[in-house]
Amino acid sequence: MTDVPQHRPTSPFSQRLWAQPDIWHWWALYFGLATALWSTALTLPRPDGTVLFFLTLGGLAAWRYSWWSLHQIRALIFLHRVYPRLRARATAAAAYKSVPHLYVVVLSYGMSPQMIARCYLGLCRAALNANVPTTIIASVTSNRDVRILNRLYADLGAPTQIRFHAQFQDGKGKRRAISEALRAISRDALPPGAIVTLMDGDVVLAPDAFSKSLPFFLADPGLDAITTNNRAEVTGTPIAQQWFALRLAQRHALMASMALSKRLLVLTGRFSLFRAEIATSEAFVRRVETDRISHWRHGEITFLTGDDKSTWFQVLCEGRRMLYLPDVYATGIEALPAPGKFFPASSKLMTRWFGNMLRANGRAIGLGPRRVGPFVWWALIDQRLSIWTALTGPISTLFLCFYYSPVFAIYYLALAFVTRGVMSAMAGAHYKRFHPSWPFLMYYNQVWGGMLKSILTYHLDRQSWTRQAIKTRHADRLSRTTGWALHAATLACFTLAVGTMIGVITDVSPGTTTEIARLLRL
Repeated sequence: MTDVPQHRPTSPFSQRLWAQPDIWHWWALYFGLATALWSTALTLPRPDGTVLFFLTLGGLAAWRYSWWSLHQIRALIFLHRVYPRLRARATAAAAYKSVPHLYVVVLSYGMSPQMIARCYLGLCRAALNANVPTTIIASVTSNRDVRILNRLYADLGAPTQIRFHAQFQDGKGKRRAISEALRAISRDALPPGAIVTLMDGDVVLAPDAFSKSLPFFLADPGLDAITTNNRAEVTGTPIAQQWFALRLAQRHALMASMALSKRLLVLTGRFSLFRAEIATSEAFVRRVETDRISHWRHGEITFLTGDDKSTWFQVLCEGRRMLYLPDVYATGIEALPAPGKFFPASSKLMTRWFGNMLRANGRAIGLGPRRVGPFVWWALIDQRLSIWTALTGPISTLFLCFYYSPVFAIYYLALAFVTRGVMSAMAGAHYKRFHPSWPFLMYYNQVWGGMLKSILTYHLDRQSWTRQAIKTRHADRLSRTTGWALHAATLACFTLAVGTMIGVITDVSPGTTTEIARLLRL
């Protein structure tokens, strides 16, 4: 049986940053391109429009990076000032009381025997270390999965502290499986103070995951939901591994910033904990099972994916408090979906993630700043604004290159190297890991991700699960055509607005206006 990987002792961050021989080519590429771009930008004659360029991008950067800087400051405050006090309080509470019962729902659909063994062995060890009576609802696919669990339980010595309950999935999606498991828990004799955990079957918990998480519920009766830090064990190319690592590093900083407001932007389905009275309430179960929104063009959109957005929204609706634990780790076993090539596979994942975000975002904003909290509410609005601010820089640079000089492409790339380099380094400093490919990947995520979000804004009905090979019914041809037409019209209006903002639409000659119109049609 495959054992759970243990986290090895690591050297200081500053030493690990440079002591990896396999990334020197990335360092050479990053510093070589940055040096070449800045050397070229500083030596070339300044064309007309240079002041306009720096005023436009400078104003946008001042807004975007001040908001980013605010997140970094808040993350530092939470990680180094607030969270140590919360941790000390939780440790003290654990010394004289304990959680009466822990329920864990594990969703395992079509997992390999090796993955099932790793997941449940890590889960059982974490439960035994916490010394809490634990009921595991194993949402499995076949009798083969049950045999694996029985063998694992016997290998552990059949601990009386843990009991298994196998529940077969019907293949109709993760939401159905979660709701059935939660209803099974609600029929148990739930002791006051019990905790329910929702986790995926391709996640391996650290041995101290429960012993370090559960005391927070004991120390703070007003705390209702917890999510933790994530790591990724990625099968695939080095670029795929770094792409997942960058995403988790950015998530870590954002989660820490939001935790200061006692609210979060998601309660990840990878591994999150809830008070049992919340997770087993009929409102919570029905939200997971039949969540939907009404859309002016698509009608009623029933959610297929994004169960973690549904659980989060229900907790948010009830005005409950949430917390992020940066020192508790859940390791997801990740791989790019078919076909496995980076661009189409990463686009497929981003389509699912961003679609979930956009479907949940609007109704959360509708709750208002009083219920959500002003900072979190504005962060939700910023998720919408960032779709277009990410595209403003490239579009304005194309305009200036076309109207004035191609030198502006050099200026833009030089600035992009500096800003993404600083942002990546800051994410790495929080996450204690960094790779020089991150600035390139961050730029890809922001610009191509912004384009994908702009597309999905008009195609919110597009949903699919890769592992279960199920998807929502495609909209009719009229709805699809209307969506693409609206997206094209929005992009055209946005492009014209950017051109007007930087002064190249209103001040150009008729011949140049014709050329720009021709370029936009292409």
